Amino acid sequence: MFRRVAVLAALTLTATVGCADKATPTVAPPSSAGPTASPVVAGPPWYDEVTPAAAGTTVGPEGSVCPLSMTFSVPAEWKVKAMKSGTDYRAGPALLLCEIDAKPAGHIGFLRVWKIEGATPLNPQLTVDKFLNEYSSKAENSEYRRTKAGPLDSFEATWTEDGSRKRAIVVSTLYGRLMLTLGGLDDEEFEAMLPAYQLAKSSANLPK
Repeated sequence: MFRRVAVLAALTLTATVGCADKATPTVAPPSSAGPTASPVVAGPPWYDEVTPAAAGTTVGPEGSVCPLSMTFSVPAEWKVKAMKSGTDYRAGPALLLCEIDAKPAGHIGFLRVWKIEGATPLNPQLTVDKFLNEYSSKAENSEYRRTKAGPLDSFEATWTEDGSRKRAIVVSTLYGRLMLTLGGLDDEEFEAMLPAYQLAKSSANLPK
């Protein structure tokens, strides 16, 4: 029995290394645990062990600074700003709606909310890739997985840009898809802001 397990493990490792050598994007299967359950993939690239920050401000309700087709929480110090529509705030199929600045909390980076416009392909990876093609010419080491944002079906991506880790999650709502992105000055800032991203992801829901 031990010998069979060892052989299987060796074959699995060989297959994994082979895929990495080809530098092809990978899509992880849905995790059996929800966003607020026990960690599923600890460490890079997903950092599921990171605990969400304490909730402070709710983004997205009707009548708020930035009304959206979903709501989520961010730390109290983060500043929410609605963005005016225009080509300067578009990247591929994504139109920037809302920017949440971490600077008041002592970090250099943003959570941004984008509306996915036009026909959306059945494979959400195509949507993310079109966004990245316009948003950054330096995106590499992309990985993908299907997951949940609160109770909502979602598709998550992580990549590196100039050596710094970035994150995006496309969330399906009753009125189309929204995408939440996290980016910081460097990896240190990215890791410092991950609890805010985890909070936004775990608290996402439809407006009440």
